[in-house]
Amino acid sequence: MTDDRVDSALAFGTGTSSDHADGIRWVDYTNISWNPVFCKRCDICIEICPKDTLVMRNDAVIEVENCILCGLCERYCPDLAIEMIPSAVEAHAARSAERRTSEGSATAD
Repeated sequence: MTDDRVDSALAFGTGTSSDHADGIRWVDYTNISWNPVFCKRCDICIEICPKDTLVMRNDAVIEVENCILCGLCERYCPDLAIEMIPSAVEAHAARSAERRTSEGSATAD
């Protein structure tokens, strides 16, 4: 797997470009991977996002702040062009569990 930093607004925004197991170059953002080859720019992911996290810029889907890792973009993409980054999902789940545990112990006191 090769990694190249992509910082050009004319390319795909700011993300890490990498070859995935399927042999196709994806663009990895903070929470999602986007495949410019599969993506047909239908905007379903942009419209379904409850936090307006995804935007279309220069014919590319860009992940901006506010992602809550709900996975709706991945679930509803008809082209399978978006994947949640597993490490981001795991980190989010761990933070949520930690928060629930600390809130539970605060209420028990």
